[in-house]
Amino acid sequence: MNFFPLAKMPSVRKQTKNQTPIEPDNPVESQQSHEADPIETVSDDLEELLETEDEQPVFFQAIGTIYGKVIRNEEGQFYIALGRQDYKLFILRHRYRAWLKQFENSPDIPLYLKVYPKILIIPRQPVIISFQVVAWSSDPFQEQESEPGMFIFKGIWQFLPQFKTPVISVYRNANAVDPTEKFKATHLPVLMRRTEEDIRPFRFNPKIPKDQLPPRWFIQARYKFIPSRECFGWVEDLEPPSQAIPRYKKPVKPAQPEGGSPEPKNFQRKSPPDFGSPQTPSSPSSSAKDKPKPKPVVIKPAKSKSVDEQESE
Repeated sequence: MNFFPLAKMPSVRKQTKNQTPIEPDNPVESQQSHEADPIETVSDDLEELLETEDEQPVFFQAIGTIYGKVIRNEEGQFYIALGRQDYKLFILRHRYRAWLKQFENSPDIPLYLKVYPKILIIPRQPVIISFQVVAWSSDPFQEQESEPGMFIFKGIWQFLPQFKTPVISVYRNANAVDPTEKFKATHLPVLMRRTEEDIRPFRFNPKIPKDQLPPRWFIQARYKFIPSRECFGWVEDLEPPSQAIPRYKKPVKPAQPEGGSPEPKNFQRKSPPDFGSPQTPSSPSSSAKDKPKPKPVVIKPAKSKSVDEQESE
């Protein structure tokens, strides 16, 4: 059996150009979306998880197992086929050589992968799901809760702005380490119908005072990945829902340039006249002097017309 132990997660990667994925800064106070890189990677490695259990009995988590044939495209990127969809896989840099050797030696053998889900949510577009591989094996994992397609999510059940499906928001635990100091969260779309009337996904309403907002529920449960729905379906609770939210790192918004609109957009608006001007190749001083010249030409005809009109009168 080829088995590789869990490893630490890398920092969040950027996946968008001009699109803005949903990544609320605070599930209670925020109603606007901002840039996230997946709405990203979450969960801790095994050693960090054990430390969390000692210091904090309840913690955020998102991990699961998938099984399937791994394929590699012409650009060298890896995917796994689940259902009728292919999902991108990300391999840790210090594990990449071992992963590459495994694939080259046995490219046709399906693998069991221990993964962290990576979700990118863009308003008015389908979610983008990928997986961060932290362990792989040609045989089933011996740990409990390792059935292929099954995941364990521990997070806040809530709605995100501009996204219809409720999510389980998995934030970085209080003792987590992130060299980028961004502490991005992962927001996992889930289908979950509960029988309790008072347990509902949290929805922020700016018109309601903070002390009158509905409670946030911390859910610890097992979910099954549903490729045809691009979401996860609730199976059962691991612990009863609780209003006690574990301590976590507050996500950091990306820095925005001063002024309303980004610089590239302003530059594009100004560049067409400059490139279209015949004086562009010359020095800036000459082009600046030539700009006032067309104005008297336009004004003179206007004045002559007005004089003719006065004389005719």
